[in-house]
Amino acid sequence: MAPALKALALGSSLILLAACAGPRLAAHKGAGVKPVAAVPRPQPTPEPAYPQSRPVDEARPVKVRSRSLRYNRATQETVFYGGVTTTQDSTVILSKELRSRDQGRSARADGGVLMTDSVRRFSILTGEADYTDLLREAFLSEGVHLVSVDPYGNSITVTGQSGDFSAVSRSARVDGGVTVLRGPLRASAASAFVYDGGAQLRLQKDVRVAMGFNRLQGEEALFDDKNHSLDLEGDVRLRVIPSQLRSAAAAPWSLSPTAQEGQ
Repeated sequence: MAPALKALALGSSLILLAACAGPRLAAHKGAGVKPVAAVPRPQPTPEPAYPQSRPVDEARPVKVRSRSLRYNRATQETVFYGGVTTTQDSTVILSKELRSRDQGRSARADGGVLMTDSVRRFSILTGEADYTDLLREAFLSEGVHLVSVDPYGNSITVTGQSGDFSAVSRSARVDGGVTVLRGPLRASAASAFVYDGGAQLRLQKDVRVAMGFNRLQGEEALFDDKNHSLDLEGDVRLRVIPSQLRSAAAAPWSLSPTAQEGQ
């Protein structure tokens, strides 16, 4: 056969082979094997951008409104009574009575005290509060009920008998028969320390924690929402369900709906 005819025959054979093989390859591709899913990498918690961290504006005056006022020249004490409303920056304090000393640098509010801050997103209900540093620091007594929203939007409720609070650092200490509620988390202890509005919570002495069916017990516990960690110390005892722990691994404060349904 002439070289030209041989080349033509070879080209025709290749075209026919491609035409026959093409449908098979296309069909195989249509039924193809699914690609292996990429293993997700753990993502760090982003730095929060929240207004609660704004420092108290010291240039703003303390404002007091009440029905009556009494000033004692001998003691240099001013007493406001009859539905007192005290405002400093974004903090509002409601009380039955307010006794102001040292030209307003310290004061005592009693008769039932409610302190709220819409910017820093917290509220405190207590029987009596002794304020210092122009209402930025307070010692709380006769019962404490604190509710705070942390930088990540999680609400925490802490109750006890007494404690103290700092509006600048958004930290608080609560003592005496402490209970903590945060989503499905329930805890009790002798003392609780709340940092950064609730992003960190430290419990001390006879700590008992429940998250769903899981039970944790120790002498001290530290919950760190930013670093997704939980540390227990001192005679630690656990009763856990591994599947629930895996569901909660990314956020120790809460359990997923699936884990809660399986309780």
